[in-house]
Amino acid sequence: MSSETSSKNGTTDDSAETANTAPVTPPAGGPGDARPAPAQASPGTPPAAAEASPGDRSSAQQGGLSSDQAGLPATLPGDPAVDRGAELVGQVGGQAAAATSEAAPVGECALAGCTEPLPVRGRGRPAKYCSKAHADQASRDRRAADAAAVDEPLHQAEALAQRVPAAISALQAQLAALQDFLTKAQDGALSRVQRAEAEATAAAQAEADADARALAADKARQEAVTAAEAARTAQRAAEQAAARDHAALEQVRADTAEAVAAHQSARDAARQAQAIAEAARDAKAAELRDVRNAHEQERARFEATTQAQTAQLQALQNELANRTATLAAAREALATAQGETRAQSTRAEAVERERDEAIRRGQEAAARAEALERRQQTLQSTAEQAAQQLAAAQNTLASRQALCDRLEADLAAARAEAAAQRERAARAEAAAVPGPLVASDDQDDQDDQQNDEPGSSAPPLPSTS
Repeated sequence: MSSETSSKNGTTDDSAETANTAPVTPPAGGPGDARPAPAQASPGTPPAAAEASPGDRSSAQQGGLSSDQAGLPATLPGDPAVDRGAELVGQVGGQAAAATSEAAPVGECALAGCTEPLPVRGRGRPAKYCSKAHADQASRDRRAADAAAVDEPLHQAEALAQRVPAAISALQAQLAALQDFLTKAQDGALSRVQRAEAEATAAAQAEADADARALAADKARQEAVTAAEAARTAQRAAEQAAARDHAALEQVRADTAEAVAAHQSARDAARQAQAIAEAARDAKAAELRDVRNAHEQERARFEATTQAQTAQLQALQNELANRTATLAAAREALATAQGETRAQSTRAEAVERERDEAIRRGQEAAARAEALERRQQTLQSTAEQAAQQLAAAQNTLASRQALCDRLEADLAAARAEAAAQRERAARAEAAAVPGPLVASDDQDDQDDQQNDEPGSSAPPLPSTS
């Protein structure tokens, strides 16, 4: 616009100069007749003022032109009035030029490094540059500065955006490896839990077999008691039949009483030992059930934790895909902003708005990239926590296994103690009861020994922790 203003000012000055330099036709009369025609002079107008046209007077007053520049001849020979009018016009023009120069001081060119004065102000807006070339140069400098302020940040943002996909690809590979490791750990834990369940089932079956054998032993003991009662009946019959031999009968009676007392003591001790063994067995069975229930709860909690971590990992992968799509959209928006900035570089106001929009989008893209980096760090911390939880679960399973081993050892010791007590009771009964009762007790001992053989013993209980 400065160049257009300068051109307009130059055009106005040229037109004014053309108007001012229009020649005035001298009078058609001879040298002695220099007075203008009566039609060109109004009444009361001096001769000199009548000879000067209105355009000549205005140009002389505005630019301070001399009578020669105003189109008046320097001398009109033989006419003193014309000489006096020209002198008056020159004085008036000089005064007007001096007033104009005092009222409008001349400035310098606005281009950096230029000290040329500005052209004389005419109509329209005042000029800022000394020439159109300097105005064009200033406009080019402004466009270059605006382009440098916009293009350089955009190039930097584009370079940063080009490095983001590589980091995202590396993160995706690490997440895939982490998911594989977690899947393998889950499969191993599930197989271990299944094996523990199978062992627990076998232990329950062995416990049922032990209960059946205990019932058989109780039945045999009842039969032994019945046989002992029959023996006592036979003994009483023998006492009635041997009434004639009172001394022998008294001796036999005393021996029989002692044997019965010893047998009852042995039977009471055997029953007490059996009660203790059954209580220990029940306690171990209850403890095993508690351990089994705790193991089931721990397995359910571990499976729920694994599923939650899998779902969280899937959600993080989906969010990563969304962030990637958002970053691609931001990159496309950035490229669009660059194209619009180059296309509208000729308009200063539009360039300013597009530059602000591009800067805002670049800042948003940078903020999204920072958020994505923070999300990647969160994913890494989550994976580490999952690994720690998996290690804790493995340690818990190991402790459960050790506890089951200890329970198995205690149960085996209780079984051995019960077998020893049964053997002692059988020996006491064999020593206390004579005749057929001893034979039946020997048969019971043989049955108990067959039941307690290593081939017939129940498999050890599995251990869980």
